[in-house]
Amino acid sequence: MTNVKHFSECSTQDEAKNVFKKLCFALHPDHNDSPTAGAEFIELKKQYDSFTPSEGRERTEADASEALYNTIRQFENLQNVLITFVGSFIWLEDEEGSAGATKAQKEEIKKIILDGFNSPRFSGKRLKWFYSPVGYKQKFKSKKSFDEIRKTWGSKTFEAGATKNKIKQLA
Repeated sequence: MTNVKHFSECSTQDEAKNVFKKLCFALHPDHNDSPTAGAEFIELKKQYDSFTPSEGRERTEADASEALYNTIRQFENLQNVLITFVGSFIWLEDEEGSAGATKAQKEEIKKIILDGFNSPRFSGKRLKWFYSPVGYKQKFKSKKSFDEIRKTWGSKTFEAGATKNKIKQLA
């Protein structure tokens, strides 16, 4: 039994963890009277420790940086717009002194499609456009101000079209 790959059907770490828990009860020497139970349990632990998921692998820092850069580049044709990453949301708002910049570029904003995000929507309460992650479902309406949300989740702000269509980090 030591040659059996217990985790061959698992594609995520969570699936492997569930299989491991179930097999721990079956193979642990305290629960199994088989003379090979100890060796089988040790083999199970080795296989679990060496398991690498085929899905959901964490991205390397370089991949994450490149993905962020490519996301920001989608907005470089917008003028007088601030791009703020708050938690897993992306918010677009008028620069200070540029009232109506996002309204004037509404159609351009709607054309920007980002992988992993829903289509942009306008928040009338906050007077900003936002992209929410795919699969996000709003459970309740937040009573927090935008600044309170930024403090809770952390944020980074960039200026679109700052200098000759270059993105500039503000905060």
